[in-house]
Order: sequence, then C-alpha cells, then structure tokens
Amino acid sequence: MEQAGMSGLTTTLLLLVLIAVIFVIYGVQQVPDGKARIVERMGKRHQVLMPGINLIIPFIDNIKKGDLHLHTYLNNGTERVDLFTKKGDISLAEHRMDPAKLKLLGKDNSEIHINAVAYFKISDPLKAVYEVSEFAESLKSIILTTLRQEVGRLDSDTVVTARESLSENLRIVLQEASVNWGIKILRVEIEEIGFDEEVVQQLSQARRAELIRRAELVAAKAEAEQKVMSAEAEKRAVTLRAEGQKVAMITSAEGKKQENILIAEGEFQKAKLEAEAKFLMASREEEGRAQGYAALNNAIANNADAIIALESVKAQIQIAESLGRSNSSLIVPMETAGLFGAAAAAMKGFKSISPDKTPR
Repeated sequence: MEQAGMSGLTTTLLLLVLIAVIFVIYGVQQVPDGKARIVERMGKRHQVLMPGINLIIPFIDNIKKGDLHLHTYLNNGTERVDLFTKKGDISLAEHRMDPAKLKLLGKDNSEIHINAVAYFKISDPLKAVYEVSEFAESLKSIILTTLRQEVGRLDSDTVVTARESLSENLRIVLQEASVNWGIKILRVEIEEIGFDEEVVQQLSQARRAELIRRAELVAAKAEAEQKVMSAEAEKRAVTLRAEGQKVAMITSAEGKKQENILIAEGEFQKAKLEAEAKFLMASREEEGRAQGYAALNNAIANNADAIIALESVKAQIQIAESLGRSNSSLIVPMETAGLFGAAAAAMKGFKSISPDKTPR
C-alpha cells in the first residue's frame, strides 16, 4: 500500500516536472533583436512577440512559421529574398525592393528604361502577414503603374531632369497604398534612366544644341555685364572727377577766404599799433610839455630874475635874426639893443607871472 502511494506520488512529481520542462521548452520564447514572431492561438492570430523573453501557452499558442509570404526582390528582380526564418522570426530591419528595369513610353512615344528602388521596413507584422497577400508583388505592381503614369506625361528630354519629382511622387503613392499593409516606405530612388540608341542620339544632338545655346547666352550675358561694368566704371570716374573739382574749388575758396581774413587781421593789427604809437607819442609830448610847464613854474617861483634874464637873451636873438633878414634894418648899438631886449623880456616875464587884473 505504501509502495503504491509512493509510486503514485513519484508519478505525479515526474508528470509535473515533465509539464514544467515542456512549458520551458515550448512556452518560453526568446526573440532575437531586430526580429518579431507572430503567435496564433487555436489557429487564429493572437499577438506579436517583440525582441526579448516572451511567454506563450504550449499547445494552445503556436508560432506561425510557414505561409508568411514575406519577401523582397534584389538585383533587378533576379533574386528573391525571404524576410523570415524557419523559426518564424520576421525581420524588422530596413529592406530594399529592387524590381526589374521597366520599359515605359514617354509623351513623345520614346521608349524609356527606368530602374526604381524602394526602401521599406515592416512596421506591423500582423498586417503584413494577414492583410495583404504577397506584398512584394503588390509593391512591384504599384511601382510599375505609378511610373507608367508619371513618365507618360513627360517627353524624353524632360524625364531626365524630373528624376527627383518622379522619386517623390512614387514614394507618396507607395506610402498611401502600403499604410494598411503594415509596411512603411522610407524612400524611393530612381537609380537609372536609359533610352534606345536612336533616342540617345537625338538627345545628344538636342543636348549639344542646348549647351551651345546656353554657352551663347552665357557669353551674351558676360558681354552685357562687361558693358554695364564699364559704364559703371566710367560713371564712377566722372563722379570722382567732379567731386575732385568740387573739393579743389572749395579748398581754393577756403584758402582765399583765409588769406583775406589774415590780410584784414594784419591791417587791423597795423592800424591798431599805429594808433597806439600815435597815442603814446601824443601822451609823451603832453607829459613833457606838462613837465616843462611845471619846471618853468617852479623856476619862476624859486628864481624869477634868472628866468627874466633867459627870456631877455631869447628876445635879443630873435631881434637880431629879424634885423638880419630885413632890408631896412637899423643898426643899433649892442648895449642899447641889450637894454631894449632886457626891458622887453622883463615886461613879458612880469605879465606871465602877475595875475590878470583886467576887469571882465
């Protein structure tokens, strides 16, 4: 009985261990970085496992591994590359869609060869697997349709310069179409644009003519610019000469003005100095005369007889000079003349020092 109980417990433990091992093996999912796995529960899409450790329910949840239909084309559509592994890991990295080179007709019925490349990544694995069937083929079809419409509006000469507009228009159309597929279009590039040999020759001739026309336009523009520069230089030279003449006239006028000012100032200073000299001389003369009168008054006050005698001698000298110049002069003895002169001098001195008593 005890052995039967021990055997049942051991079996239970072994069963639990087995379940645990199975759960670890099938329930624990480690998703590599840059990958994703789709989980189906009871045959229906359930969730997406992102990079890292994830848990699922064994035998109820299963990793979708087959029938994913996720691939792209490389090397002008000659190589098909799957975007998933055998374990069901779906790549989330950026991928390149390089379909075969397209042969399209332009507006002028010329055959144009275009190689378009699209860069994309899977943003929602559930939509990419369940919402679209063979999304790579769908992308190729949209690229062909869009480029056929865009190139059909352009001629062979214009399509060469419309590379960027073609790329941008194609990217917008692809993004609008693939947004419901869980695909994100990153960029689109037109790698190559080619033509038939006949069209290439026509384009070469047209290009040569265009280059000649542009060269002529550049030469004409350079000549016109040279004429404008020459005219500007001549105008500048005339302006500089006029400004130089104006400055010279102004400088000459300023010099003449300064010369007149200096002459006027010199004449003024000269007149001023002459007036000051005359004034000084007159002042000195008046001062000398005043000092003479003062000395005479002082002499008269101190020695009147000497002054009278001096004046008498002066009178005799004047009388002698008058007699010498007169034809009817009368010779008077020296003593008598001296007596007369002394008397006259005495009278003159007396009058000059005596007060005026004449009634008024």
